[in-house]
Amino acid sequence: MNLIRIATVSFVVTSVAVAQPRLKVRAPSSYQVGDVVSAGTVLLDREMQTVRLADLLDSRTQVAVLVIFGGGASRPAGAEPLRGGIWCEDSYDDLSIQRALVHQFTDRPVQFIPVAVPPVYHHQFGYPKGVFLEHSDNHPAYLKAARSFIEATEELRRADMIPYQTIYYDPKFRLAQNRKERDLGPEFGQIFDWQGKLKWQLDPRKYGTPTIWLLDGQGRILSEPFFGNEYDGDPPQINYGFHDLRKRIEQFLE
Repeated sequence: MNLIRIATVSFVVTSVAVAQPRLKVRAPSSYQVGDVVSAGTVLLDREMQTVRLADLLDSRTQVAVLVIFGGGASRPAGAEPLRGGIWCEDSYDDLSIQRALVHQFTDRPVQFIPVAVPPVYHHQFGYPKGVFLEHSDNHPAYLKAARSFIEATEELRRADMIPYQTIYYDPKFRLAQNRKERDLGPEFGQIFDWQGKLKWQLDPRKYGTPTIWLLDGQGRILSEPFFGNEYDGDPPQINYGFHDLRKRIEQFLE
C-alpha cells in the first residue's frame, strides 16, 4: 500500500487599499447617435438669407441625408483648373455616390440637404486669405467672398455638376468647424454652442469633407456619419460606397 501524502498550500492574499484617481470623461466633441441637432443651427440659402436647419426638415421625411461638402472654387483667369470646378477634390469624386443615391430614393420619404462650405483654411482657391474666418458676418470683405463662393457653386449646380436642385451654404464653416485647426478670435463674430458638432470626433482630417450624416424628420442623429473617403490618397482610402449608404438608409425606412 503506497502512502500518498497530499500537501496543502495556503495562500494569504493581502489587500492593499490604493486610492484611485477619479476618471475624467470628456464630453464628445460631436453629435452622437440619438442626439438631436440643435434647433438653433442655421445655414444660408442662395440669396444669403438665414434658414434654420430644423425648418428645412420635411415632416414626412423618414431619413434626411445631410451632406457637408466642398463647394465651388473662384479661380482667377489662367489658373490651373480643378476637377469639376470644386475646390475639394474628394467632394467632387464623391458626387457620383450622391447622384446615385438621389436617383435611388426618388419618390421615397428620403430628403437630401446638401451644404456647401468654402476653403476657409486655405487661400489658393481664389478667395482672399482668412476672409471667411477673420471677418464678422456683416463685414464687406466677408460678404463679397461669400457671394462669390455661392455663385461659383450655383454655377456648377446649374451645369448639373452637383446633383441637387437646392444647395445650402455655410460660408464660415460653423457646422463642422475644426477647433484644432484654427483658433477663432473676436473678429470671427458670434460663436454658437452647436458650432463644430457635425465635425465627427474620429475624423482627423482638416476639413472632413465630404461627410454624410443621416437624420430623421425631427433632426435626430440616426447613425454615425459616413466619412473619410480620400480618393487621391496613396493608396486611396474608401470607407463607404453607394451600396453602404443605400443599405443603411433602407434600414431606417423599414
